[in-house]
Amino acid sequence: MGELVADLDVRVSDLGPSGHVNNAAFVRLLDEARSRLLGDGPQGARRHRGGILDALGGSARLVIGQHVVEYRREVRPPVRSLRVRMWIPVLGSSSLALAAAVYEDGHDDPVVVAESSAVLLASDTGRPWPMDERIREVFGRYPGPRLAFRARVGLPANEGRQDSVATGRGSA
Repeated sequence: MGELVADLDVRVSDLGPSGHVNNAAFVRLLDEARSRLLGDGPQGARRHRGGILDALGGSARLVIGQHVVEYRREVRPPVRSLRVRMWIPVLGSSSLALAAAVYEDGHDDPVVVAESSAVLLASDTGRPWPMDERIREVFGRYPGPRLAFRARVGLPANEGRQDSVATGRGSA
């Protein structure tokens, strides 16, 4: 399996009130790893720089549509760094899934797993941008499996109900 790897430092500000690396810090760490590996789009930039998204050449930009994050174990001091491994389990016509696993030194099981859905948007129109074969080949260098997330137990099913968050209607 091809994969992208980033080693990231854990900062004191990543620790929450309970003394472990908190959930918001993990989302930030995942975002930092993704930016390092795929490419960074500085504020106001019209293209990604560095990373594998350089291949887009300014024609398109990648935006995230959804994150699914599963926290599997606490990470407490004295941990100083975490390793993030990323791969691309799904390629659509203008979208992709980006999977990630975060590891603490000395452990074989990830402390966090995440999958993000992303879409490529044309830089000039903001509409979905279909990948050509050259771009598919670049992304195809990093294949891997879909992640298996735990079932969400203890939460009521949404059995066809339209809620106010999804539709913008209803009571809060």
